[in-house]
Amino acid sequence: MLNYSRALVLILFIALAWRAWLLAANAVPFNSDEAVVGLMARHILQGRWPIFFYGQAYMGSLDATLVAGVFAVLGESVAAIRLVQVILYLLYIVSVWALARAWFVAPRVAPLAAGLAALPPVLISTYTTVSLGGYVESIFLGNLILLFGWRLIFGGQQHHRPLWLGLGLVGGLAFWTLGVAVIYLLPVAFWGLWRWRLRLWREYGLALVMFFIASSPWWLSNLWQENAALLTLLGWAEGGAGETITIGPLERALGLVGLGLPVLFGLRPPWSAEYFSWPIVAGGLTVFCGVIAWGLVSVRRGQALMAPGAGALLSAFFIVFVGLFIGTHFGRDATGRYFLPLFVVIILMVAAWIDALWRRRAALGIGGLALALAVNVSGTVLAAESPEKLTTQFDPVTRWDNAHDAELIDFLRRNNLTRGYSNYWVVFRLAFLSHEELQYSAALPYKPDRYTPADNRYPPYPQAVALSPQVAYITTFNPSLDEALRRNFAALRIAFDEQVIGPYRVFFNLSRRVAPEELPFPLLPQVTP
Repeated sequence: MLNYSRALVLILFIALAWRAWLLAANAVPFNSDEAVVGLMARHILQGRWPIFFYGQAYMGSLDATLVAGVFAVLGESVAAIRLVQVILYLLYIVSVWALARAWFVAPRVAPLAAGLAALPPVLISTYTTVSLGGYVESIFLGNLILLFGWRLIFGGQQHHRPLWLGLGLVGGLAFWTLGVAVIYLLPVAFWGLWRWRLRLWREYGLALVMFFIASSPWWLSNLWQENAALLTLLGWAEGGAGETITIGPLERALGLVGLGLPVLFGLRPPWSAEYFSWPIVAGGLTVFCGVIAWGLVSVRRGQALMAPGAGALLSAFFIVFVGLFIGTHFGRDATGRYFLPLFVVIILMVAAWIDALWRRRAALGIGGLALALAVNVSGTVLAAESPEKLTTQFDPVTRWDNAHDAELIDFLRRNNLTRGYSNYWVVFRLAFLSHEELQYSAALPYKPDRYTPADNRYPPYPQAVALSPQVAYITTFNPSLDEALRRNFAALRIAFDEQVIGPYRVFFNLSRRVAPEELPFPLLPQVTP
């Protein structure tokens, strides 16, 4: 009989090797979102601990705090940031294993699910290799919420008070880290109250106390900032994640089905609406149809495949996810990151389908597993070798790798261009890679027709630029902005030089200092806040 514990160790080694290959191949570009996490970690070590991701009233700084711990040991680097994500994803695989062992009657489902998580589709490989502020923590803690909740509600451990404290702890951390935690918390709360009513009020109290302690940064910030965190969570804040919903429920439902499911099954990369080649699509559709057919047959036959209550909790989780995606502002973003919580449902169902094939005939199970993994691996390899690589950027104007970063930094240092103006995707990348020697203001647009002052997420940088007697302007893939700058400099009789370094265009050696707000002509045809 297969030793499933040894299988888990082997699976974790495979997952680690896969991540090592992605990183060694430079398949995942480093960008400003990840740089902000690194800068927050740097500032934490300097004694400045932010509650949320810079410039936002959501996404707690748990990820940056973990990165700061690694920085303290290994020093500041992109590799150190990525190491935290690798460790977190290995823990996520363990949590998937634990859920499958607890929920499914067949013991083989656990190693199958963990194996599918170890070699995931390109969506998961992308968003769990880079740090965007807390997404890997969110899905890991979310799995623990489901596991602890099931044990307390259906697993006969309703009087296990340390487990109630654990549920409150992981629930509070998850809620502070990212509001998507409600997708995990609501099903647990519903089934807990449905089954036990108020008979366990003492245990509920323990969990709630620990929840509020663990999520206290969120509540304190909300108190200090006039309910900014709450308004953002509800989608009522101005700008950012809280913009007015302009996409109706039907469009959001179509986004879930037309964009979400294909990317979760590895049929396309999250940054493109184009599908992979037909063999990958055919393989992914075969897996999808196989899972649906198996599920319908299992329900019709009334097969007891899961432990008591597991199916009810998993179904409630899925229903809450779909309801919140279609009915709230989260459904405006069908890019991929908000589909991450649904991945656990997909791999558990695919693993159970493969196990069903295996029980009929080993060759069928092995074939099903090989097909699912082939879809995931081939799609990820194709994406990694594409010009875009594994990117979190959806607009081509913000999509470039790090091939010219060192050259740009060297040029700016040699010419003493440590202050100036650029766009968000340049400013924070340069700041982190230069250990904040280069401090620029994100006062320029990165799109030809759009800019928001919220891009200046860290006020000390524009403050430092305002005090500098010499500035440079750096643009990227924005010819209309380049021409607007030349026109403004000419109107002000300012002499300047230009230097192109890969995707970067540097305007420097200005004959006098000038800030964007002093330019006589607008830099955009129409500024859209």
